[in-house]
Amino acid sequence: MTEILAGRSSLSTILTCAVWCLVAIISVGWTRHGGSSSMIWPANAILVAAALCVRNFNWWLFPPLLLVLSTMVNLGDHRPWVTSVGFATANLIEILFAVLLTRRFSPISGFFEYPGWAFRFAIATVSAVICSAAIAAEVLYLSEGRDWLGGAMAWTMAHLPGLLITVPVLLALNPYDTKGSADHDAPSRLVVIGLMALVAGAAIVVYRQSHYPFQFLLLPPLVLATYHLYAKGAALAVAIIGMIGSYFIFTDVGPVMPFHGPDSLRVYIFQLDLATIFFCALPLGAVLTQRDQKAVLAERRLRDFRHLADRVGDVLFRVDAFGRWSYLNPASEQLFGVPVEYRLGQHMLESVIPEDRVALSRALAKIVSGSREDLRQIVSICRRDGTIRHVEILAHRLDEDLGYGGLIRDVTDQLTQDEQNRQIAEANEHAANTDDLTGLPNRRAFFQTLHACLAESPSKIAVAIFDLDHFKLVNDRYGHPVGDVVLRRVASTVLASVRDGDMVARIGGEEFAVLITNRNPEQAISLARRLVRAVSSDSIAIPSGPILHVTISMGIASHQPGEDHAALIERADQALYAAKRGGRNRLMIADATLTSQPADSA
Repeated sequence: MTEILAGRSSLSTILTCAVWCLVAIISVGWTRHGGSSSMIWPANAILVAAALCVRNFNWWLFPPLLLVLSTMVNLGDHRPWVTSVGFATANLIEILFAVLLTRRFSPISGFFEYPGWAFRFAIATVSAVICSAAIAAEVLYLSEGRDWLGGAMAWTMAHLPGLLITVPVLLALNPYDTKGSADHDAPSRLVVIGLMALVAGAAIVVYRQSHYPFQFLLLPPLVLATYHLYAKGAALAVAIIGMIGSYFIFTDVGPVMPFHGPDSLRVYIFQLDLATIFFCALPLGAVLTQRDQKAVLAERRLRDFRHLADRVGDVLFRVDAFGRWSYLNPASEQLFGVPVEYRLGQHMLESVIPEDRVALSRALAKIVSGSREDLRQIVSICRRDGTIRHVEILAHRLDEDLGYGGLIRDVTDQLTQDEQNRQIAEANEHAANTDDLTGLPNRRAFFQTLHACLAESPSKIAVAIFDLDHFKLVNDRYGHPVGDVVLRRVASTVLASVRDGDMVARIGGEEFAVLITNRNPEQAISLARRLVRAVSSDSIAIPSGPILHVTISMGIASHQPGEDHAALIERADQALYAAKRGGRNRLMIADATLTSQPADSA
């Protein structure tokens, strides 16, 4: 494979150099004047364009082959050996320098995508020609005694227009350069032929007469060709103008004929005209290319956006400054229950339920006015079938006078799931804090509440602890089911005798606790006495059994300054034990100044 590529590289380089040689011979034979260099020298432009475009250009074969061919061409023009070799060296350096600078300062591919390329290419070309002109002038001075400045000027005026015009034309017409072409609809062949015929007609009108400077007539068809065909159109038009103009000039006809002086002056003026109009058209072609590329890119991005938007499950929207839908993706049809076309142009708040419209309207008004950039709000909407859905609106302010846009997400299922999770959590929390038998708060809930009350207002807190007297005998005589009935009845009796702000909890088997808040010690003791009396005076009917009467023993302790919950519970517990030792069915007060009192004492 490497050998095949190398063979193709050598062949393409040899063919290019052969074309250079043929063009050089024609140029020398056609435009030779006054013993100096040729007036028109487009040959080097062919090698420069080939070196820039051909991928397999052989850089090892090209220099010696060009030196040999160039020397032969100059020897054939009756140049001395020294002059022929010097000119060949100058040509080689000019080509290498032009290629090097163009590759350094201009893009390798897509030459006509940027307006500044023509200017950079002109800089590179002028620099390369100045170097080769200096070498050629020195050779003419040393070998033939010619004036150095005159030789340099003659070389420059012949080589510079050739490079400035021919290289861009060849690059623009390069069929392998696809990177530099915009993605646009190519005109038909008929349009291309018509444009080139228009250019040719204008060139014939301008150059077939010698009385009037009508060169400005070339600009309209040139611009028109550039507008439709871009840089390639400009290059093709200039090539047609150059061929037609050259024909008439070398038949002594054309608007440059009135200029007095040698024929070379007229050729230089003609070349200057071509270079001027071409380098005016090239930036226009680049601008048009960039325009089309940006348009294609924007269209591609819009198409990609629509492709994604059509497949997004959430609603993407845009609303104008008056609150009317201006864009909705297909997901809106599933959310609102109506086609997109029906919604467009309607006000955004129409589908929002009345209860949520005011708050949403105020928030959106702030976005439109610019006082806020975005919002995130949950509202309820009414679908066409009457069902209510809960949606989350995420809106962001667009540019001035363009309203706002964003995303609408259906969160009904999420909110339902969140509510279910909340209810489950509350049920679990209730189960974790509730006694299964009596329905009262359990030990865990009681101590959590006691902690909270002590942290908020510990000055008016009292704790009463009681248990049922001789409850083991009830279980042993009547069984545990009857014992459960007794526990539930005692719990309901005590709960009915306290205030809403107080707490009754079952903290053990037959042991209960009462948290009394917002009462002074005397009021708390009075409540505890009523609880003991209420239980002892209650009659408990047992299904298929006797009527039972039970009593409780209770200890109460009021919170002392600086006392923690453990010490408070400990004092109440000790008072309970004292009540049991004192005969049961009584209240024992933990304060040292108070003593045990039976249940029936007022």
